[in-house]
Amino acid sequence: MDNSGISSGMQFRKRLAILLEPRQEEDRLGHIVDLALMLLIIANVIVAMLGTMPAYEARWSSEFSRFETFSVIIFTIEYLARIWTCVDLPRYHNTSAFRARLKWILSPLGIIDLLAILPYYLLLFLPISSSSALVLRLFRALRLMRIFKLARYTTALEILKVVIKRESHSLLMIMVLLLVLLVISAWGMYLLESTTHEGHFASVPDALWWAVVTVTTVGYGDVVPVTASGRFFAGIIAIIGVALAALPAGVLAAGFGHEMRRREQTYSRALKTALADGSITPHQAHQLVRVRDELGLSEKEAHEMFLDLKQHPSKLHCPHCGKSWHPE
Repeated sequence: MDNSGISSGMQFRKRLAILLEPRQEEDRLGHIVDLALMLLIIANVIVAMLGTMPAYEARWSSEFSRFETFSVIIFTIEYLARIWTCVDLPRYHNTSAFRARLKWILSPLGIIDLLAILPYYLLLFLPISSSSALVLRLFRALRLMRIFKLARYTTALEILKVVIKRESHSLLMIMVLLLVLLVISAWGMYLLESTTHEGHFASVPDALWWAVVTVTTVGYGDVVPVTASGRFFAGIIAIIGVALAALPAGVLAAGFGHEMRRREQTYSRALKTALADGSITPHQAHQLVRVRDELGLSEKEAHEMFLDLKQHPSKLHCPHCGKSWHPE
């Protein structure tokens, strides 16, 4: 093969890698590809849920089957294309082609993409008898794994994972407090209501159901205290439960905001360093793209930060001497 053919093939692969990368707002075709894949994923989840309804399954089974085949073909092409083009992603530029592809295949998103199509091929090539109905339902349920493909198009799940890991100690302490409150609530209701609600509060495990739905503020109302002392105790537990159950949400919300600010500040520092000498070299531009990709920032967010720094040069400081940088 001549060099022109090799060059055109590499250019096509690089262009395809860009198209498959999410959050390419300035690339109209890439934006259309992202939108089409997201709609297909959502449609697959809806069809998978409708397929569990006997009335819809009996009437639309053939249509569901054809749509499943079509979706798997698209997802398979996408999976193979991502394996082929991942070597052109900024985060793999300093890695050999084999190691880059292996790293992508073993990455969380790579595994999710594989699980999104694997059940179809297992059902296609492995004989599943009618006695294996449970296995069949399990394989069909695995199709819902496709909803996790949406994680590629948003940084929310990635940030949530980082926040949970960072705040794991605080969340563990809150879970311990909730567990203690549940046990105390169940014991208290057993002592106060066991003689009047046999079958509901006849034992601590029976009372634990009431404690769970009360402390978590769900309050189904299927089990309620009737004695004055029981209701008074239940009111106290409900008030404490409202305050305690809200703590995990507050911890996660604060951690989410902190992580977003940290990512923006990290990219801002990289941008200030690149702009310290008044211009951005091609190598620095490549590094900025890599940092942006690792932080999960969109091109629009990165561009707005760049414009903000250019319009407010007083925000720029030399990374070596610390002095303000003013463009000529």
